[in-house]
Amino acid sequence: MTDAIRSRLFSGLHLGLFKHGGRLPSARELSRELGTDPRVVLAAYRTLEREGLVALRERSGVFVAPAATLAGVEAPLRTDWLVEALMRGLNHGLPGSRMADALQRSLETRRLHALVVECNDDQLYSVPAELRRDYGLDVTALDVATLDGEGRPRGVPRHVDLLVTTRFHKREVERLGERGGSARIVITMCTELFAEVRRLLATMPVYFVVADPRFAVKLHRLFEGAPGAANLIPMVAGRDDLDAIPDSAPTYFTQLARARVGDTPLKRRVLPEARVFSSESARQLLSFIVRSNSEAGRSVNGHR
Repeated sequence: MTDAIRSRLFSGLHLGLFKHGGRLPSARELSRELGTDPRVVLAAYRTLEREGLVALRERSGVFVAPAATLAGVEAPLRTDWLVEALMRGLNHGLPGSRMADALQRSLETRRLHALVVECNDDQLYSVPAELRRDYGLDVTALDVATLDGEGRPRGVPRHVDLLVTTRFHKREVERLGERGGSARIVITMCTELFAEVRRLLATMPVYFVVADPRFAVKLHRLFEGAPGAANLIPMVAGRDDLDAIPDSAPTYFTQLARARVGDTPLKRRVLPEARVFSSESARQLLSFIVRSNSEAGRSVNGHR
């Protein structure tokens, strides 16, 4: 329950439905919506309060913590998760004093290059940015529109360790991988946010502000078949009138659209996502990086 409410809170901040210091549904209200005991919801709220995400005020209600940000909420938990990581290492025979060196070898023994294959500027911006920032990869972005008639890329590095795409271009990436011998990962993005959007579409319009009209078309495919899919309204920055978006409407900005749009009240009321990869995709990527570095380390040691 705590995870579900936490996810809804962050999704609401990303969509502009909640704001820092704003009131949240009471435990009783949320329990009716979720079909659970109010005491369970209250216990979850208390957990989120300890994490610094919400504030419970007696006889007033539950509120988003004024200083809660995606970066800031990690601070109260930092010691706990570090201790847990050190304990897990210790249980696997790795003393804490050797943890930093082991992590460095697992992440930095070999410099890895990824090729991101997508069909629109929004994802060709956000996916490489996250791969560079969070995983330390060298990245080249490839628009599928530039593939030749036989599905071969032009103007990309000769050696690529990893091909990254979403499910829409899995086939193109499989062909590239077979030709070049590169590993392939099909990622999922914005999983929790998109789940919340699906829930909202059944009752109200939801706006997506994008930079590339091709991503606007793709969004309709992403939510195809969802109840209320007609309520999905993509808007292209620089082409459509963003002032037409109602102040109270759930609204999402892609990272590229946010970078291209000036400082508007609309952009200020929605919290940018710190990360867009799903947890499952993050685990796949980290597994590939650690495995590749471990193999490189063994190869180096074997030639000494």
